[in-house]
Amino acid sequence: MKYIYTSAFAYEMERYLRLLSESGRYIGQIQSSLRSLDKYLTENSMREKSLPANIVSAWISTRNVSVRTKAQDISIIKGFAKFLVSLGIEASHPESPKVSSTYVPYLFSDEELARIFSVADNFEVGKIQTRSTVIFPILLRLLYGCGLRLGEGRSIRWQDVDLENGIITIKEAKNLKQRFVPMDESMTKLLRGYKVMTQADGICDDYLFESHCNPGEPFRNNTFYEWFMKVLSAADVYYAKHSNRERGPCPHSLRHCFTHHSFLKSENEGRRFEDTAPFLAAYLGHDSPKETEAYLSSNHSVYTQSHKRVSDALGHLFPEVCFDEN
Repeated sequence: MKYIYTSAFAYEMERYLRLLSESGRYIGQIQSSLRSLDKYLTENSMREKSLPANIVSAWISTRNVSVRTKAQDISIIKGFAKFLVSLGIEASHPESPKVSSTYVPYLFSDEELARIFSVADNFEVGKIQTRSTVIFPILLRLLYGCGLRLGEGRSIRWQDVDLENGIITIKEAKNLKQRFVPMDESMTKLLRGYKVMTQADGICDDYLFESHCNPGEPFRNNTFYEWFMKVLSAADVYYAKHSNRERGPCPHSLRHCFTHHSFLKSENEGRRFEDTAPFLAAYLGHDSPKETEAYLSSNHSVYTQSHKRVSDALGHLFPEVCFDEN
């Protein structure tokens, strides 16, 4: 159901979103923030067409979200406030709060990764072998070997894979961004063999990981997630949360492992973090190296020493991605 704006800025909000959408901007989060502000203004009977900083601050204080999300809200309202000013409407905004990441990702140890790949290559969900048991081990290797998000990996089409030069074009990245992802030769060789196999079986002609339940469409995220969690259990990878900041093992942990291993390779080869960080950030699809910093934190004790080296380096990461596949 379409949301109906009802505040004094209903017309301006709808017009602003329409302009952004028509320019190709991703407006999902912008819509969410404006809807929240719209509800606040309506519920508090604020009908005057002006947006002073104190009203924005009062609205932000009611938001039951993280500090990072509040900072994002303010950033969005800054853009909307500039739009209002361009229309001759009084508008301002409070200063954005300083935020730091509290997210703690899980990193698999080398032994855990070895068990995961071994189980995945021989894993059957039931007595009848399904397509997932054949193609999910390939998707698993793409996530780990190229640092892809799950949604990016499962949505890859053959037309986006250059098997001659070993490059994947990610067209459905976060915030509708596009980027090029070079592969290690071992991954490229694996995909060549995979393509021959799927063509021989008459499957996955368009998407690399086409669903058997919905021909012509890729597998859904939750289908792979459920398979992956069963693989973790069979591989004896268990985890108990110690705080709400900890995510625990999941498919996204493979992306963090890729980043961490890339950092270690960079360090061992003597690369300067300041010079190489922007390239890996671009490889991962981050807006800036700042977003990549969270990937270097972990709750896994096996990486304690390397984490100290990360802190000592004051740094980020490196762009090379040619570490061997397990």
